[in-house]
Amino acid sequence: MAGTIEHKGRISKDVYLGTSGAFLAICIIACSVRFYVRIVHVRQLGWDDDILLFGLCCLISGVALLFVIVDTMYESDAFVFWEGPGMPPTDDLGKFIDKTFWYRRVSAAGLTLCWLSMCCVKFSFLAFFKRLIRQMPVMIRYWCFTVIYNAIVTLYGTACHWAACPYFTVDDALKLVECVAGDSLQLTIAWGAIAPMALDLAGDLFILVIPCILIYQIRVRLSQKIALSLTLCLTIVMVILTIFRITGLKYKGKLDTIWETYFVLLPAEIGLTLVAASAFRALYVSKSKNRKPAHDTITTFHWFARAKSRLRHNGSAAFEDIDKGNGQFILQEIPRGTITGVQTFIDKNGKNNVTLSTVHSADTTVYNHDGQ
Repeated sequence: MAGTIEHKGRISKDVYLGTSGAFLAICIIACSVRFYVRIVHVRQLGWDDDILLFGLCCLISGVALLFVIVDTMYESDAFVFWEGPGMPPTDDLGKFIDKTFWYRRVSAAGLTLCWLSMCCVKFSFLAFFKRLIRQMPVMIRYWCFTVIYNAIVTLYGTACHWAACPYFTVDDALKLVECVAGDSLQLTIAWGAIAPMALDLAGDLFILVIPCILIYQIRVRLSQKIALSLTLCLTIVMVILTIFRITGLKYKGKLDTIWETYFVLLPAEIGLTLVAASAFRALYVSKSKNRKPAHDTITTFHWFARAKSRLRHNGSAAFEDIDKGNGQFILQEIPRGTITGVQTFIDKNGKNNVTLSTVHSADTTVYNHDGQ
């Protein structure tokens, strides 16, 4: 009977544990690499990193809670979707009911944490985009609207996990059955699942507008725009997963809680992984900044700096200072020399003009003689 329960429904227990565990491991590795890059190479942590860290903590805590109750979750799902005669076989019905309500409370806590981690993906993107639109007043106002909207959706979605079907004790067993398979099912699905997911989908689309506008306004090659769009428009994946989550909530006229749990957990893991992957762009920028551009040695006076350092090493004090800002240099006062008996012959335009300059001392008189 255990094997039948594990494979009851559309998502088997092996698939549930295998895929969610694998994506969680990938998410932890990606986030670890991101924080390594940000701390070691970029040497700076931003708001998007802080939000990502909070989301990762929520995700790990939520997955731990959901993995603890996975057996009871599949047993409860098998009970709801039982199609045989009478009641589904259980060892102890009273104990099973107690476990079901314990599962309900732990599941609500785990889903809330996974929901918060999924929302952290949005706010991490928004924190990153804020740096790109500093000089765009209209986009800043739109960014503020998007932040407020997603904050409200986050609070609403958190409340829905507790208020959509608020029955967590044995005394409310009949009301709980009505929530998941009775007359209240449509209301539970509409206000507790579809409404927050539809609002969440709208929030993803609002966020998607920002990178699309940025890509449109940047003057780069088409191939670079495509690469940039693949980097910035990662929320498209979240939109697709949200649509999958909405379309599969109701199964055989009942609420499929395993489907709902799986498609809250999976988008959170994938979303955090994609956010963490954006750190490799920061690593590329950091390495590009560290590259020293090639300058002309004449215009930048590198030859002068090397000569100056050698003269200082030999004890010479002929040069006093260098202006590092623009490459100009200041010379210490150079003593006048004494030139005696020097003749300079200059052949200019076919005429022989000889200028004899005789300097007897620093204060001598200069005589100019024409060659006639």
